[in-house]
Amino acid sequence: MRRTLIERLVATAVFLYALVLYGLTIAPTVSFWDSGEFIASVFGLEVMHPPGAPFYMLVARLFSMLAPSRELVALTVNWVSALSSAVTVLLTHLIIVRLIRHWQPPADKRSWTDDFIALAGGVVGACTFAVTDSFWFNAVEAEVYALSMLFTALVVWLGLRWSEQATLEVATLRRGGTLSGLAANRYLVLIAYLFGLAIGVHLLSLLALFFVALLVFFTEFERPEWTPTQRGLRILGALVVSALIFLAIYPGIIQELPNWAGKSGDPLLFGLTVLALVVAGVYYTHRQRKPAANLAMLCLAMILLGYSSYALIIIRSSVDPPIDLNDPETPQAFVSYLKREQYGETPLLRGATYNNQTGQIDPSRTVLFPRRWSPDPNHLRVYAQYSSDLDFFLRYQLGHMYVRYFLWNFVGKASDVQDAPAITGFLPGEKDLYFFQTPSERAARNVYYALPLLLGLLGMAFHFNRDWRRAFSVLILFLVTGVGIILYLNQTPLQPRERDYSYVGSFFAFSLWVGIGAAGLLELVRDRLKNQSSALQRFLLGGTATVIFAAVPLHMLLQNYDDHDRSGRYVARDYAWNLLMSLDENAIVFTNGDNDTYPLWYLQEVEGVRQDVRVANLSLLNTSWYIKQLKHQWARKSAPLPISLSDAQIDRLSVVPWNPREIELPVRLNPATEYERLGIAPEDSSRVMRPMRWRLEGRPYARDLRLLYAADIAVLDMLRSNAENNWERPIYFAVTVSPDGQLNLQNFFQLEGQAYRVVPIRHNVTLGRVVPSITLERLQRFRFTNLDNPNVYFDENIRRMVDNYRSIFAHIAVQLAEQGLAAKGEALLDTLMVRVPLETIPADLRSYYFLTQAYQQVGATEKAVAIWKKAEPLVLFTLRTARSQREADLAAQFVQIIRFTYMMAGDYEAAAAFSNRLAEVLGDDSFRKTPEELRREMEESLSAPSRNDS
Repeated sequence: MRRTLIERLVATAVFLYALVLYGLTIAPTVSFWDSGEFIASVFGLEVMHPPGAPFYMLVARLFSMLAPSRELVALTVNWVSALSSAVTVLLTHLIIVRLIRHWQPPADKRSWTDDFIALAGGVVGACTFAVTDSFWFNAVEAEVYALSMLFTALVVWLGLRWSEQATLEVATLRRGGTLSGLAANRYLVLIAYLFGLAIGVHLLSLLALFFVALLVFFTEFERPEWTPTQRGLRILGALVVSALIFLAIYPGIIQELPNWAGKSGDPLLFGLTVLALVVAGVYYTHRQRKPAANLAMLCLAMILLGYSSYALIIIRSSVDPPIDLNDPETPQAFVSYLKREQYGETPLLRGATYNNQTGQIDPSRTVLFPRRWSPDPNHLRVYAQYSSDLDFFLRYQLGHMYVRYFLWNFVGKASDVQDAPAITGFLPGEKDLYFFQTPSERAARNVYYALPLLLGLLGMAFHFNRDWRRAFSVLILFLVTGVGIILYLNQTPLQPRERDYSYVGSFFAFSLWVGIGAAGLLELVRDRLKNQSSALQRFLLGGTATVIFAAVPLHMLLQNYDDHDRSGRYVARDYAWNLLMSLDENAIVFTNGDNDTYPLWYLQEVEGVRQDVRVANLSLLNTSWYIKQLKHQWARKSAPLPISLSDAQIDRLSVVPWNPREIELPVRLNPATEYERLGIAPEDSSRVMRPMRWRLEGRPYARDLRLLYAADIAVLDMLRSNAENNWERPIYFAVTVSPDGQLNLQNFFQLEGQAYRVVPIRHNVTLGRVVPSITLERLQRFRFTNLDNPNVYFDENIRRMVDNYRSIFAHIAVQLAEQGLAAKGEALLDTLMVRVPLETIPADLRSYYFLTQAYQQVGATEKAVAIWKKAEPLVLFTLRTARSQREADLAAQFVQIIRFTYMMAGDYEAAAAFSNRLAEVLGDDSFRKTPEELRREMEESLSAPSRNDS
């Protein structure tokens, strides 16, 4: 009884540790990437991106109902991940304890040291997993990966529970019973139900099937008389059978069953027939006393029962909610949704691949194991850097996209910059990888000295030595959730973000070995202390456990806490707010991708902000279902968009060749009454172009080929339809839209904050013309919550997004100065520097240049000099570490700009100091200058034109 109480107290402490940790670091509102889409979809039970997560939606919707206000909905949905992750950590502890006890003596013969070793190993392994980089990242935002990991851990734990109970029953049953009639098999039925539910969260959880299958094999089917060869062949057979079962579930049940229902002509009748057959199968096998068949039918029934959560997708899509991705309200559309056909097909076993001789994909020749398959020109340039598909697989897909992430979690991480390498913390050259300007940049550098890796490798060896069967099962779990995913995804290069969150199941499996490694070390210590007193044993075992805990999970906690603490981050919400506040009433705004779209959906759907605005995502505009939704459906207070294309024409939209030519839009506005509605000031009325004409070049693809995407055609049609309708709705492009997606309209852009408005006034102003009365009014509504707080961590994505403000504000300040409003321009820049200081959000060289140029334009040269002084270290670092001639040339240009700015401002001391630092970096004393030498150079350069004139 006392032993059980201690075990429960330790498990409770592990759970509370994780729960408090995630509660302290949880995001208070929406985050970038998919979080905004998930929260918005959960709140209104809308249809998120394929293949959907209906069970996650139902669970998260319950949490959202606990929010006392709409502003706190995001926090409550984030808590789904935090609570799921805390329970996963608890299960990790329980799993490690069970794995260790498989080689320990039975309960009635275990000593206190056995219990201590098992519990200490569970604590070390679970607490290590709790603070790993990728798992912690998933634990504090609204995403499906935390709940998916909970299902994986729960299946593994239940599998071990089944194995323990079944082992006790097998000995009796082999003396006269039927193995498939084990009472423990109720755990397998429950596991099947969890697999069904997990389908409605994320398919990654299904990979735990291989772990369970091996446990079943070793418990029920293995025989001691087998030779090693026989055992190996039968293990391989068990893996093949488990793979077939996996394929029967996915894609069999998940994709093909709805497909057959659609082809049947009557999906409802088909569903009822399947249900009747399954029920009949369960009943028949039970009555005929066929336990194996009955178990299989029960598991099938449970999988289908769990899978039934997907009915939510069709039901909710049929009411046409504002977020209704892929519109899966028919069986055919639903199957397309489940198969993710929107994202195209990825070859797995056979397909065309890159030809190093031609530099193109060769469609006429198919090969086995194609890894370089994408025809995207950007991808082709990367493929050329690899000698073969195998080389690309080993170095990029396996090495860069998995091993690097694995090392991030158990060795160390150099930075949060895209493609950052792993580091140990003690190898030469690791300290100079990056230049860190701010606390946030420094916070993302985490070093563990490879101690978690070493402990895990020790645990793996120890586990195979003590219990090779379960060690092999963990190994298979580790491989299928790591390398297996790499094989299946067949990723292309140039991923838009890091993908480490996909492999948390693999890191979970390795964390089991971290805990077992700690237990192995403690067993070694105990064996050395066999003849010592009990008190000394307790002291040294406790001390060893404390050292292990401090060296691995505690050290990782201290390293990772600052860059995983999101408690003060409101950037995604503010970024969306600022974009919406930049728009006129009833506007249409074209956005680029996830980060400038999903937070907008969140604000509109959850907090009810600016529901008059229609957000049109340019990526989705390449699909016919999305264009039809925009054309036919209201979205809250926003009417359908002006699209003249018929549904049949929309269905035929695709990428088409384009010959550059002039495009014309009618402008029939009444200057007296309608120009103000269009955002045109009275003094600009004479500049209106009637009709509006510009040359549409198309997107460059090859030397003599330009293209228009379906999205380009749809946007062009909206512009024309809206113009013919007297420019009724303001049309904007978010500043984040790439030039390729702007239809060469830049000379008609009017900058009104974080968006460009299309106005029929031609100009030659880069980044758009500015109307002071409109733009300044928009900017007054902007929010910059906590961007001046040095204690808040901002990751690279946030730093890059926020740094965009600087180029926009600098451009507005320059335009104000050119219109005789230099004081307002300087005040605007000063406000930005206070609200978004360089000390918390670093600038890149481009932003430094824009800011200094803007300050010089408004007449504040001393402030420009002060900014360049802050930029000096970055410029010198870039010059010293340039990886290409282009980088070196760019840094050299900035060197000249800085020196010239100092000299023009008369600050020759600063110019001389910078020249001396430059000489030290380059190792060339010829760059050293005294203030007097620089003064003479400046005077000579200023007088040179006058001598030439004479």
